[in-house]
Amino acid sequence: MAYITTADLESRLGSTLYARLTDRVSGTTADETVAGGIVAQAEALADSYLARRYATPVDLATHPELAEVLRARVLDVAEYLAWRDSPFVTDVPERVRLVHGDAEGWFVGLAAGEVELPALRPPASRTAVDDSPRYVAEPRKFTADELDGL
Repeated sequence: MAYITTADLESRLGSTLYARLTDRVSGTTADETVAGGIVAQAEALADSYLARRYATPVDLATHPELAEVLRARVLDVAEYLAWRDSPFVTDVPERVRLVHGDAEGWFVGLAAGEVELPALRPPASRTAVDDSPRYVAEPRKFTADELDGL
């Protein structure tokens, strides 16, 4: 399950701005392919931080309580990426830069273990538990002392 959709991004930006930031030709007609790329890039960035501690993507069906917090933070990143990559704007607005900085700081803190996901029970760990038997070798039959002179 995805953290956000292109419809979420359009809802956040509004139809006119969404079209301006996703249309790479004229800035007038929304391009779902470009928007999909922005969403994928934002989700990949989020997963790169989440993967430090959790199995990714986080299963929102199992942890529906995480859907809104992840949606908000990933949308912050996606909005920044849309502004940054658009050929029709000269600079990312200060508000967008600040929100993106907050989101990135949150993800960094999450990866470092300074921030916890507000889950009822922790999401799956990034590594599986290995309960397989361990091999222990028998002691060496010949030591360096016993082989002295060979």
